[in-house]
Amino acid sequence: MNINQFTDIKDYDKEYKYNILVYPNITYQKDLEKDSYVVVLGNIIRELNKIRGDIYWTILSPIQIDSLEFDNTEQIILPLPSYPNAMRTHFDFKTIMREIDWKKKHYDIVYTHLPEHALQLKNLLYNNTNINPKFIGYTHWTEFPEITNYEMTMMDVNFLGLLEMERCGINTQGQKNLILKNAKKSLNKESLIRLDEIIVPQYLGWEIPKYDKQSSDKKIIVYNHRPHTYKNWPWVLKQMDKLWEQRQDFELWVPLADTNEREYMTNDKYDRFGYFSKLSSCYVGICAKQKYGGWAISATDGMSVGVPYMFSDDDYYHELAGDAGIYYDEDAFVDKLNNLLDIPDVRDEWSVKSLQRFEKCKWEKAINQFNDMLDETTDKFNIIGDKSESYKKILDYIHQKKSVSKGDILEYMGWGVRISFTPYRNKLRNESTIKLTKDRYEIK
Repeated sequence: MNINQFTDIKDYDKEYKYNILVYPNITYQKDLEKDSYVVVLGNIIRELNKIRGDIYWTILSPIQIDSLEFDNTEQIILPLPSYPNAMRTHFDFKTIMREIDWKKKHYDIVYTHLPEHALQLKNLLYNNTNINPKFIGYTHWTEFPEITNYEMTMMDVNFLGLLEMERCGINTQGQKNLILKNAKKSLNKESLIRLDEIIVPQYLGWEIPKYDKQSSDKKIIVYNHRPHTYKNWPWVLKQMDKLWEQRQDFELWVPLADTNEREYMTNDKYDRFGYFSKLSSCYVGICAKQKYGGWAISATDGMSVGVPYMFSDDDYYHELAGDAGIYYDEDAFVDKLNNLLDIPDVRDEWSVKSLQRFEKCKWEKAINQFNDMLDETTDKFNIIGDKSESYKKILDYIHQKKSVSKGDILEYMGWGVRISFTPYRNKLRNESTIKLTKDRYEIK
């Protein structure tokens, strides 16, 4: 059931030229507000609302997510399994068909954050409704064999889903390269060329933190990633052991660790405000080599409060930090860290560079990539021709009634699932006398 049906009163008379249906990728159900998909989507909607007011979002959510509540959003409950790999296999056709209410509502774009379900969604909409939207997406996590530790994956289904989209954003060029490398095992040459055109790096914006600035005099080294093998935690711990043999004047803060594995470790935990406040006191952060080649929000968190970061010398980190990153070869890591700890002026210079990088990468600037993707997609919309007698009949009907729903139009025309309403809606959008609202067609 639509959770806003009885609880929310919104501006239903406001003009919205485009309705977007959002399909989720939930990997952290125990705290949805911290799930990467939820954080990213909330920032995208918030920033797009600052530069355009013509989009209404319908978001499929496992439960109501407060941070995705805006004047131009509604959420539809779609129960999902909590295990990420199970989520990729689970497609609830009946619930989706019932809740999208296709006879009354229309969706111009499907924005899926789970490529594995793009093909199923297109099949559902194109074959069982009169809605033929364009598909775009963002891929947060691909089950590359380089990083998965379970036998079966949905990676081939991911490729098929990507091929159904106009564009799909991805964390970095490094991740795009991994997709193309693995897709060679499953796709022909033509499909690989098409896949290369569809996937585009879309760099996530950096959050503007709220915090109390703290002194960085204490030599706190932060590793604010998950302490897992895929993040190269065992290697980091080994390097910290070497450093501890040489000096005992530092602390290693690992806020996502469950336990402190060494005497020099701490794992103090805070709310978001406290986290950024503590982070601002850190002397330097570490980003080790990883097999996933992805964006490190942990690093952007730290750099946004002036923490210098040491990165393994890999392309995906250069994409993130540019000339504000301190890059190292693994053999020289401890020596380089020692040098940084011993010369505060050098550390402070890198702190300034981190803050300068943050200014260039805020969401208010990063959002342009996402906005461009929307504009490119709407430019490809199919529009009914000028000679259509059915269109003229619909236009006259709206002028006569002043305000009608999609259901009213379908009943008036005697149309069902076999006649696509999409090209007619796309032409109505361009009429100077017609206004498209959340779910109605009205005279201006």
